[in-house]
Amino acid sequence: MEKLFDLFPPERAELTENGLFFNGNLYSCSIAIKEQWFLLKEDIFREIPIYVDRNDNEYILVVLNDGSLTIAYRIFDETGMNEQNILIYQETIRKLKQQLKNRKRARK
Repeated sequence: MEKLFDLFPPERAELTENGLFFNGNLYSCSIAIKEQWFLLKEDIFREIPIYVDRNDNEYILVVLNDGSLTIAYRIFDETGMNEQNILIYQETIRKLKQQLKNRKRARK
């Protein structure tokens, strides 16, 4: 019987402010976004254990702190996000959050 590491060899991905960097590609997953992994609070080099599919670089399997796995998908930077676009995006998210809070208050 094959084991996980027979099918998906273990590797390590670098945690960067742009995503999980492995083999020239960036990856992300919902858990990383929810837990804000990419907001690096310190200038410390950090690696995350992963498993890779040698035949498909569109995803990696990320090992979480509790030992479980999640899928991180490859992300593409086709929009050319510059500092101004990032600030506009962040402001839009803040406004949406405020709208949600206001709606919740109005229901009470």
